[in-house]
Amino acid sequence: MVKCVMPEIFTPEEAALLAPYVTNLDRSIFCLKNLPEEVIAVLFAYYSRSRESLRRNLLKLIQDQDLDLEERLRYTGMEEAELAKAKQKAKEFHEKWVVGYGHSSVAEHAMAHLAVEDVSIIASKIVEDMRLAAYTEKSTRYVVFEPEKYYADPAILASPHAERYEAIVRGLLQAYIELTNPVIEAIKAETPRGEKQTEGAYNAACRAKACDLLRYLLPAATLTNIGVTINGRALEYHLTKLFSHPLAEVREIGRVIKEEAIKVIPTLIKYANENAYVVETREAMERLSDEVFKGETAPTEHGVRLMSYPEDAEAQLVAAILYGYTRLPMATLSERVKRLTPEERARVVDEYLSRRGPHDQPLRALEHLHYTYEITVDYGAYRDLQRHRMATQILQPFSPDLGYATPPELETYGHGRLYHEWMARAAEAYRVIVRDFPREAAYVLPLAYRIRVLFTWNLREIHHFVALRSAHQGHISYRRVAQDVYRELERVHPQLARYIRVDLSDYAFARL
Repeated sequence: MVKCVMPEIFTPEEAALLAPYVTNLDRSIFCLKNLPEEVIAVLFAYYSRSRESLRRNLLKLIQDQDLDLEERLRYTGMEEAELAKAKQKAKEFHEKWVVGYGHSSVAEHAMAHLAVEDVSIIASKIVEDMRLAAYTEKSTRYVVFEPEKYYADPAILASPHAERYEAIVRGLLQAYIELTNPVIEAIKAETPRGEKQTEGAYNAACRAKACDLLRYLLPAATLTNIGVTINGRALEYHLTKLFSHPLAEVREIGRVIKEEAIKVIPTLIKYANENAYVVETREAMERLSDEVFKGETAPTEHGVRLMSYPEDAEAQLVAAILYGYTRLPMATLSERVKRLTPEERARVVDEYLSRRGPHDQPLRALEHLHYTYEITVDYGAYRDLQRHRMATQILQPFSPDLGYATPPELETYGHGRLYHEWMARAAEAYRVIVRDFPREAAYVLPLAYRIRVLFTWNLREIHHFVALRSAHQGHISYRRVAQDVYRELERVHPQLARYIRVDLSDYAFARL
């Protein structure tokens, strides 16, 4: 994997402290071992708020004696022979039942905790494209990204486009860094500290707001860190997706993940490899699409459009709610529900949803209704929306064709001209590089550029998405998406939309 970042260097003393708990000390992808699950959760949580690597944060916890791991490790050492014997028996068991008999569900009980560090934002979205896993990613709100950390695609760097690629990616990151302090000062000038707000909390809030504004400048090549917890069965399938991906960076990530995870769950993922069906189908569909549409594009300014929805949604929902409380077959129940008055149907839905507390999710009957939305949003916001994996997402290629978002605050603070110049330079570089590198060219695009994606959600997940992403603490870009998702549903099904908890206020970036 080629990238502009030096490997971490540890002193002999530091290496000795870390070695029992990580599968390597010199690679950007590794597994954790010999650690309690609670400690692993804390370490992955640091990704959201810390610019340090997981190993550095773990080292600090050990050196500060926040963790008492010595006794645990000593016990493990005393039982080394028995542990080796137990591991061998487990390997034989998995070989027999998982490989020999095809009981792959056994693999769901084996977990891998992966630190996937220094991968591009583009690659991070592909790594996170798996429902049955948990992720924590470096936050663009709480961490200022470093200008020297970006993915240097080896194929582009070996081509005549190398100088252009580096100039755009480095330039965007440098502009991001140079504007950080001026934007923080501009925010402070227009937003005084609250009477009950400490100076530390105020400074942190202003910095977070500046990061929210400036993340639009980050190129998609920017390196990020992800904590991944995934079971063996899901990891085997996920690895086949990574190995089958057209981007070389993603395939390399898959290779290193397998090499590291196999040290922890060796039997359960050893057969993961490239999938010919996935590769050949993608290539065939790309050829067919080019043949039919010949590269035709149709840009749209509409952020959120409801494309399809159940016509008789209220009756379907009432029938689904009542189904588990009767002994009637669905066909009979549906006929009975059709004869209910609107008031009687409303009472059923109200009884089902009205008792929810502030942290209660709706019950599962809402999963029987599905809504498909087309969403056009800046890539930075999609980075957040993609985390809602209880949905079917189909993403179109990332390009400058749909234009870019501009936070008005940057115009107000006097940085609009610089911002638009860099957007234009990035788009121009993309259009030159894409002729030879149709996939890799997207690395130069800033997160401000828009992407189009198709989401199919069930109604229960829409409740969760709208309530979470419309809340005042959210980024303005995805807050507007959440609000529009709600408005579109309210337009067609007002009686069902009234139970969704939505914040329709327009806080913009003004609230600290």
